[in-house]
Amino acid sequence: MKFTEEQYQKIVETSDKAFKEWNFGLLNSNAICDFRGMFEKMHFNLIEDWDKISALANPLTREWAHDKFVEKEKEFYWTSKKQDINGDFARLYKCGSEMISNYSMMKPKNNINSDEQLTESEIKAWGYNPEMFDREEV
Repeated sequence: MKFTEEQYQKIVETSDKAFKEWNFGLLNSNAICDFRGMFEKMHFNLIEDWDKISALANPLTREWAHDKFVEKEKEFYWTSKKQDINGDFARLYKCGSEMISNYSMMKPKNNINSDEQLTESEIKAWGYNPEMFDREEV
């Protein structure tokens, strides 16, 4: 079983707290209690998944473990459900600076560029409401 991106973020937050505040890292009893409580809520087994958790928690192995143990979030094309006064649709896209923006377009909904492949968490991070958009899986 793989972790979700949300679960990964919680592992990182808890481990970073353990390394910074408790000075003993993952072996500190406070960190283990935090992990145990978090994973009981998520229905994971701390004992069986400890090797994965520790690899995700360790800053030196985090990137490698993310690729191996975290589900890839699906990407979608996000097009506004509503047309503007000219009959154009707003489309979300990623700028070169990793910022998410939108633009109105006259081209048809199915004419899509690669910079428009975005995950739901990416658009939420920039304050967009996914409910206001039609999404088509990449």
